[in-house]
Amino acid sequence: MSEATTAPAGFRPGDRGSLAGQLLGLVRRIDVVAVMPYLYLVGLSVALYFLQSALLTGPSALEVRATAVLPLALIAFGQTLAIYTRGIDLSVGGIVSTTTAIIATHSGATGFSLALLVAAVIGLAAFGGLVNGLVVSLTRLQPFIVTLATWSIWGGVAFVVLPVEGGATPNGLVNGLLGSILGIPKSVIGVVILLAAWFWLRNTRFVVDLKAIGSDEVRARLNGISLVRRKTQVYVLSAVLSSLAGIWVAAQTASGAPTAGDQFILNSVAAVVIGGASIYGGTGSAASSIIGSIVLLMIPDLVFALKLTSFWSVFFQGFLLIVTVMISSLVITFRESRAG
Repeated sequence: MSEATTAPAGFRPGDRGSLAGQLLGLVRRIDVVAVMPYLYLVGLSVALYFLQSALLTGPSALEVRATAVLPLALIAFGQTLAIYTRGIDLSVGGIVSTTTAIIATHSGATGFSLALLVAAVIGLAAFGGLVNGLVVSLTRLQPFIVTLATWSIWGGVAFVVLPVEGGATPNGLVNGLLGSILGIPKSVIGVVILLAAWFWLRNTRFVVDLKAIGSDEVRARLNGISLVRRKTQVYVLSAVLSSLAGIWVAAQTASGAPTAGDQFILNSVAAVVIGGASIYGGTGSAASSIIGSIVLLMIPDLVFALKLTSFWSVFFQGFLLIVTVMISSLVITFRESRAG
């Protein structure tokens, strides 16, 4: 009788017992792309702690970081929803700029007039988002083209309202948004509220429909999902969040600028991608996009701790973005090959 043994049915070399097989099994079980932003956050935090711990543990370090992160986190939240549907919203920069310009030219607003001013800029942004959503959903124009055009329009409005950087933000707005409550910085509270909003929203019908649209728009339509309504809601919400970011920027800088929002356009997309969302739609998490915002804005701190010039901030941000996209592509390719 032969002493040779046969492999169990379904056994594949390397599936068990080898390091490669165990690693492949781990990749299949863990959503590597979703975990990446948190690994970036931990890695950067450890590096900063050993290089210059005051940037993390200083008396006002948390408030300074949250103050810088909050406007980008607001915009990245809305950008995540747009990218869910295989769209993109470039008009966010123009909305921020116009918001700061309008607020900075009404420095005397107080009480009811200040509340009316805030409501007006949010309403104006919502109208712009409505236009974006209707044009994107009712025509065959690409969201990139539509929102690029509306960004230009918003930018023109900002320059008409405030041709140069300046003006003054109403004191009531500055005092209302900055500072702390019971020792907790209001910016930190703002970020926590955003995260809580996402954990409430993520399992709602709204987000489920957005994922379905991004995964397969034709099938989503056949399943009764209203593409016009959902896409319009996405762009309205993105615009409103951008206006809130503009209000925060106006309070933070105590002034306005016709180009104040330009920095948020590509950074919001980068934050979403670093957060693990796919530009092909259907996947992602606004919470991870917020973490991506934090990671993106920690890179200049790392560059400062390393005593490098500011050029390296842009370099490392771009490098991190490329690495993230490459890893995401490799993971997707691996999963598709295993499924096949």
